[in-house]
Amino acid sequence: MVLRAPRFSRKAQYCFRLLLLPLLVLALALRFTDRLAPALVDARLTSAKSVLWVTAHPDDESFFFGPTLSSLLAPERGVTGHLLCLSAGDHEGLGSVRRSELRASCEAFGIAGDNCVSLDHPALPDDPDLWWPPETIEQLVKEHVKRWDVDLIITFDDYGVSGHANHRAVSSALGLAAASSPSFPPIFAVLSTSVLLKFTSLLSLPSFTILHFLRRLLPSTSPTSLLINSLSQYRQARLSFDQHQSQWRWFRSLFVTFSRYLWFVELKELGV
Repeated sequence: MVLRAPRFSRKAQYCFRLLLLPLLVLALALRFTDRLAPALVDARLTSAKSVLWVTAHPDDESFFFGPTLSSLLAPERGVTGHLLCLSAGDHEGLGSVRRSELRASCEAFGIAGDNCVSLDHPALPDDPDLWWPPETIEQLVKEHVKRWDVDLIITFDDYGVSGHANHRAVSSALGLAAASSPSFPPIFAVLSTSVLLKFTSLLSLPSFTILHFLRRLLPSTSPTSLLINSLSQYRQARLSFDQHQSQWRWFRSLFVTFSRYLWFVELKELGV
């Protein structure tokens, strides 16, 4: 008598193989691909030596910019990183605590304490309903660009990833600053995505990785760059994330588990 596997078992095996194949391709791509290759990353991102991240609140760098920080500030690259956080995140009266957490987060990414600044400007309060004045943002960013001799800026795109008004105001102000000042450093924005794609973690990475990997064989025509964390860089991003204990809520453990922004991000030059 021949025993046959239950139908659901065969289907389960088939589904498992379908999931396993792209993950194996992904593992090989991450192992053998230069993640900063020209076809994947704009040359200005890899040639910059003094990079400034402009964020709105302490923990933005961990939530949305981890792969950019881990990749561009890898110790062997010799790049100096700077973080300008335009508020202390004092919406709940925890400004001093959050500043301390931000410094610890910067340290996790290799940013020196003197290069990790959170401001407490009266025109830039932590308020999800307030659109910050562009002239104030432009003035403050220009001051720090000059102080740190910055040659590249990384910030939010026009939606601000989460749609927060403060994030969007930062992007808008920097876009205006770049358009009005030809000498302003190039600005690259982390691209927002749909909620569905945002929380697919690694599941959507194989398609992105394969697409960009194939572009290595052809002249790059894509205006976007793809930065991918290795496993060790993901752990670095997690270490940064873990410094923000005052902001920890149960649902943030879901973010850490499922968010693609801890594993990979796409960037595009602001205003292009």
